[in-house]
Amino acid sequence: MSGTSSTDDRGSGSGARPRGGSGSSAPDWGSTRDFYTFAPETLAAELPEFEILRQVGKGSMGIVYEARAKATNERVALKVLPPSLTLTERALARFYREGRLMARVRHPEIVAFHDRGTRGRLHWFAMEFVDGVTLEERLAVGPLPVQQATAIVARVARALQFAHDRGVVHRDVKPGNIMLRTAPDGESPSATAEAASLRVAVTDFGLARETGTGSMTESGAIVGTPMYMAPEMVLGGSAQAGTLADIYSLGATLYALVTGQPPFDGPTGQSVLKAVLEADPTPATRLRRDLPRNVAAIIHKAMDRDPRRRYGSALEFAEDLERHLRGEPVLARLPGPGARIWRLARRRPLPTFLTAVVLVLALGGAWLLAERDRNASRQQLAEAERYLAVAATNVDERGNQRTATDRQDLLLSAVAAASAVIERGAHEPRAFFVRAQARFRLGDYAATIFDLDAAERAHGEATPDVLRLRIQALEALGDRASVRRLQRDLTNLLVIKPDVGTRALVAEHLLDLAEHANGQERTEALASARDVLGDATNDDDARVVVSRARIRELADDIDGALAAMRAARIRFEGDLYVHLEAARMFDRHGLFDESARERQMARLLQPEGPAPTPSTQVDVDGLGEFLGDVDRLMQALAPPPDGGAPQPGKATPSRDQGPTGSSNAPRHKAADPQRKRDG
Repeated sequence: MSGTSSTDDRGSGSGARPRGGSGSSAPDWGSTRDFYTFAPETLAAELPEFEILRQVGKGSMGIVYEARAKATNERVALKVLPPSLTLTERALARFYREGRLMARVRHPEIVAFHDRGTRGRLHWFAMEFVDGVTLEERLAVGPLPVQQATAIVARVARALQFAHDRGVVHRDVKPGNIMLRTAPDGESPSATAEAASLRVAVTDFGLARETGTGSMTESGAIVGTPMYMAPEMVLGGSAQAGTLADIYSLGATLYALVTGQPPFDGPTGQSVLKAVLEADPTPATRLRRDLPRNVAAIIHKAMDRDPRRRYGSALEFAEDLERHLRGEPVLARLPGPGARIWRLARRRPLPTFLTAVVLVLALGGAWLLAERDRNASRQQLAEAERYLAVAATNVDERGNQRTATDRQDLLLSAVAAASAVIERGAHEPRAFFVRAQARFRLGDYAATIFDLDAAERAHGEATPDVLRLRIQALEALGDRASVRRLQRDLTNLLVIKPDVGTRALVAEHLLDLAEHANGQERTEALASARDVLGDATNDDDARVVVSRARIRELADDIDGALAAMRAARIRFEGDLYVHLEAARMFDRHGLFDESARERQMARLLQPEGPAPTPSTQVDVDGLGEFLGDVDRLMQALAPPPDGGAPQPGKATPSRDQGPTGSSNAPRHKAADPQRKRDG
């Protein structure tokens, strides 16, 4: 099928061609008018340098013939101004302007201008003749493949950018003014599979104008095709037709190519113009379910009602389309719910305002109720923390010594206040933790562990504070299951917070195990405790100093252990933990007078009496697994050979896996896999 670079078939009204051809029942936009048509023999006499072959189109601004230049034997499209229009200076000036602007924009994908001339009242110019079909004719078959449509529009966008760079705005971009050139091998371009092989031609610069110049249309006149016209052109006439209007029209063209229909339609030109100003087009994804969201977003951005939100240039438009074709992320984004609501509010302000008022009142009431509950929960949680803090003091507000009964009452009040917060459904991790602290000090260790587990679930993960308190509660229970869980908590704590305090806590447990174990298990536990503490551990931590004294004791350096413990109780005078541990070591070696003095100091520091010494059970099967976990963790925490920082967060021990994620097969003899039946 052959055609020409310009059919220029706009009427004097809105300028649109009836869709579907002359025999279509589609609305008539006023473009079908009778024009004087030159007989070929008349033109041949007036233009002897051309061989007139046939008439291929006519419109309000000219009649187009297929001709052959005799000098070059080249086929051309010859556009002739009807004699009736030569009587008006405006029509004549516009005709010559079209030729002048086409001569300025010489681009492979814009129809080329050749020559122009005048014979009395006969005015003409010659252009490149294009073999092919317009996109409007191609759309009669149906929508184009998405990749082919985006490739075509990307090429057109780059051609328009070339024109814009030279100060030319097309003002009538639409499927009817874009042609698919026939492939060189004779295949129809519509059947070309590869998008890269598409060859296009932008035609019809009859409405084009130069940027920065006045319009040659009547003041306020609307020129162009309504279905593809930018809103600012509808509102402000041709004077508002800038480069961003071409981008809108090209976006509307892409919409038509992928959906098979223009973005706006209606029974009359005025109804279409009204829709352009007031309505949004049907989402392209609703008309074509397989349309990628990237392409839908590109169309939406190019067709944004506000020119400031469109692509800033045709080049930006082309580059975003090319990103999609390469499978890369695009810059365009579909509007979110907020943007859609805002557009609806601008179109229907009164119903939107009333709905918003009702919604605000409902949300405000719900927020006030929720805020009241949150305030009450905060007050009760603060009260629980106050009871917990007061219970730790030695004297009451009147200066009297606080009794054990007073402390118990305060701790029970803390439990009640924290429970009230929990019963409100706040799921506040702090409430569970405060209640756990109170229950621990009341000696209810099973309930303490229950609350700490709830705090961990509410927080989403175990925190160092939760792990430390749960370790103490599990140690106080002392049964085999509690000891095994305590060991897992110790390794987890060493993973998430491998500081001096955590290392001292792990070493202390290892020493308790070594104290109650025998033979190889005792040796292994003692060696692991030394590894955990390390040589560079800070000696300002009381637990570290006490643990080192105990290591000497278990290594049979009794004199060195006692000397280190006596130095520790002097250095950390007033530390309850140090005095209790000193008393226990002195008891073990028959130094009862020194032990009694330390216990007396502990009673002064903790009037309700020191906590009982837990009876740590030694599970031989579980001991080897714990020693293996600690060994792997210490290797993971050690600085790498290149001097970089260790990454302890990567080591996550579990019941059936060591801290480094490997199966439990530690180097310790006690960790025989056949002996893990209690794991």
